[in-house]
Amino acid sequence: MVNNHQDGIGSYFLQLWKQNSRASTEMVTEAAEEEAAPTELNTINIYGGFLNVFPDKLSVQYNCMHFHTHPGYKVGVAQANLPAPVKRLLYYFEIYVKNAGAKGRIGIGFTPEGFKMCRQPGWEANSYGYHGDDGNLFRGHGMGEPFGPTYTAGDTVGGGINYASQEIFFTKNGAVVGTTRKDVKVPLFPTIGLHSQNEEVRVNFGKEPFVFDLKAFEARERVKQQITIEKMSLLQNVSYA
Repeated sequence: MVNNHQDGIGSYFLQLWKQNSRASTEMVTEAAEEEAAPTELNTINIYGGFLNVFPDKLSVQYNCMHFHTHPGYKVGVAQANLPAPVKRLLYYFEIYVKNAGAKGRIGIGFTPEGFKMCRQPGWEANSYGYHGDDGNLFRGHGMGEPFGPTYTAGDTVGGGINYASQEIFFTKNGAVVGTTRKDVKVPLFPTIGLHSQNEEVRVNFGKEPFVFDLKAFEARERVKQQITIEKMSLLQNVSYA
């Protein structure tokens, strides 16, 4: 009799969780439609005049005429006009590398408000960056770690936030390069960094179709969530067997 009662309680809460999960998905979808998302680059908060942002506010070129060999000198950085929205399962943006310039020192990633705009994404605290010249991942300091392939002119590179798994992920030409743990709680801005003469990229905040199949990736993430729920169901059934 006790076991039957426990089974009933366990099943009730599992069913409630499933219902809440479906309701949460619907609420997240509705919230995502209402929440403001980045649409262009912030043309005001740009350090040192090293970048030329084109009138579309999506294309940007490094225009410093005298490149300094020191790796931390004269970086041109641009953030999006708004932080990445959080009321959704995923956020994602891409850049197309039109010109890799003299050194190919291009970075894509996420940075907080107040970030030092003379530093590549990932070089400072609470920031993440995937860099094109060495393929390294930078997480909050200037020491990179092996992460993925390099990228250059003609490549499309993306950066995203998976709020379900609390991970930052990066892509190259439509394929996931890798992920890293998102351990920052403050709002994060999509960010690009350029660091050698004639580098030029164009940012896509979603106005145009992405090279990466974001919808398929999101569908897989939702399946993972459902599998987690089903595993909980199985464990509950075993525990009360």
